[in-house]
Amino acid sequence: NKQQQEQTTNKTTSIINMPSSTTNNNKYKCAVCQKPALKRCNQCKSIWYCSRNCQVSDWKSHKAQCKIIAADIARADSYTIHKREFDRIRTHYKLDSPSQAEKIAELLSNSSVANNGEKGVSAPDFAKMFGMRTEEAVVFLEWIKVGVKFKEETLDTAKKAGLG
Repeated sequence: NKQQQEQTTNKTTSIINMPSSTTNNNKYKCAVCQKPALKRCNQCKSIWYCSRNCQVSDWKSHKAQCKIIAADIARADSYTIHKREFDRIRTHYKLDSPSQAEKIAELLSNSSVANNGEKGVSAPDFAKMFGMRTEEAVVFLEWIKVGVKFKEETLDTAKKAGLG
């Protein structure tokens, strides 16, 4: 039981030792004792500690915040990966040329898909039209949805603020 408890503690409270060259002359301070810190939380990578003891003693209060920060980092990483793939697809298939952009805009605004009554085009159909794999079409179309949602939310916010 004690060994199991130690494994759980080690798993949830691991820290990364950072080389001193990455710390800019001890600019990071321990979250517990304010001493210069060379270790940071392995999960959220945002809280610094001078020792494992300080990190373990802080875990109870840091745990909830850590999970939120780690989830935000994961979402940001996912966003970055998807954006890179969207850009790769857009460039590779020359989907940003004026003629292709116009074709895509017309396709997305005029066609409708039977499933869920959504406007747009199915990924397999889009893939055939532009000579790409269905998986690439899914990434491209999903990113378009993200952009449309962002634009709608931004316009909504502007209208509520009296700017639109």
